Amino acid sequence: MTKTINKSIYLSVLAILITLTACNTEKIDNKNVFYINTQKDFDQLSGTEFPEGSKVLFASGTEFEGQFVLKGSGSEEKSNMVGTYDPKSRQVLYEWAENKAVINGLGKVESAIYLYNGQHWEINNIEITNTDGTLNDQGKLKGIYIVAENSGVMNNITIKNCFVHNVNGHVGGKWHGGIHLHVLGDSIKTKFHKLMIENNVIKDVGGVGIGNQSSWRDINTEKYYPWTEFIVRGNFIERTGRNCIILRNALNPLIEYNVAAASSRFDTGHSIVNFNTINCIVQHNEAYGNVGPAKENERGGFDADYKSIGTIIQYNYSHDNNWFCGIMRRGINTDITIRYNISQNELLGCYLYGFPTEYGLKDVKVYNNVHYFGKGKGNRIFVEGGKVRHPIETIFQNNIFYFEDEADWGFKPESSCFFDSNLFINVSPKGCNAITLDPMFVDPGKGKTNIDMRDPERLSGYRLKGNSPCIKAGVKIENNGGKDFWDNPLLNAKPNIGVFGNQ
Repeated sequence: MTKTINKSIYLSVLAILITLTACNTEKIDNKNVFYINTQKDFDQLSGTEFPEGSKVLFASGTEFEGQFVLKGSGSEEKSNMVGTYDPKSRQVLYEWAENKAVINGLGKVESAIYLYNGQHWEINNIEITNTDGTLNDQGKLKGIYIVAENSGVMNNITIKNCFVHNVNGHVGGKWHGGIHLHVLGDSIKTKFHKLMIENNVIKDVGGVGIGNQSSWRDINTEKYYPWTEFIVRGNFIERTGRNCIILRNALNPLIEYNVAAASSRFDTGHSIVNFNTINCIVQHNEAYGNVGPAKENERGGFDADYKSIGTIIQYNYSHDNNWFCGIMRRGINTDITIRYNISQNELLGCYLYGFPTEYGLKDVKVYNNVHYFGKGKGNRIFVEGGKVRHPIETIFQNNIFYFEDEADWGFKPESSCFFDSNLFINVSPKGCNAITLDPMFVDPGKGKTNIDMRDPERLSGYRLKGNSPCIKAGVKIENNGGKDFWDNPLLNAKPNIGVFGNQ
């Protein structure tokens, strides 16, 4: 990206930044700054009870071996930080840096960084690896592992700008992986509050890229104690043994602006999953490359998993997976909304319904999505593979199902499904007010990989031309989110079909 900046303005801004950095440095209480420059420093300080306001700073470009154990807590006024600093300038590297300090667990420790019953901590700009170099299962290894046990509400945990890679071998288990947080114990209700996992890169890890679990997890019981203000944002996760993200046991969590690539290499799992949640929002993510044999049952970009209420999956981009989204029939799973997503060139179809013999699924709304399949790609709406999986309890409205090749429905929807105002190309129409005309996209099928989901021109080929038959051809839907895929406000009393609403 090229920017033209007046030199004097640039120097002025730089001077301000240097001044601010110097001021921040001067305010640090030196007794609470712990510099780790050698392996001896690492070994001596691991397990220290760090007081509030501590900064634990590893030398940039230096590799340390073993597990670094964090103890103690910060406070609301004085949080603690683990990070990288430049030994020459003595400056802390707060933003993403390439020359991070490296902690290598060598596959000999459960995690390279471990925090137990601590709160008000930020882990920032550390490179993590943890493998013995073989392809074997080396145990329930993780990169970063944070545990709260019988400790009540644990506040303010942030993990950001970390590079976690090469953890374990060819492993698919759910309890292995990159960044994991667990609540244990059964005597004191415990949860995390204000938890942010942001702007990390996680690659080549056995197990799940980002995962969490709680012993106070069952939404069907009074023991349910969901985590609050839990956000997973802006992470790039690639080549995981199982799912890229599993977010569990949370109230109003947010999963947004992540890239989930080549998920589930050694065991099946949808790329981005919420489970045991209330009002989870999954938005502005890209998921691709989750592929495998047709008989496997978890190979989609997204999954509205069970034991959940009020899941919203919106404004996402799914492509080149076996399918776009799984919808689980097992209860409790109710009030699900899937809207304004773009799915391109999935290999088998659009949707897969899990737990085919169960009927706990209720109140699913699927509207204003685009499903585009180029030549030689998927040719079914409902994926056929493995067990018989009939769709149930779902309303489909204002969607576009566009196949370049002749296609069919796959598994037949049961009578509890309803179709209204959808567009079908090269597949037989179903429901009332169906349209079979060319939707007149601007330039479909050209969506790329690893796109910027904040770019206002992203995936613009799926906008509609001015004379599209989809314009004002949809059915009005209440509480529709208020904007289309490109953040245009939904102003029309009679909406468009598809993801474009600005006409």
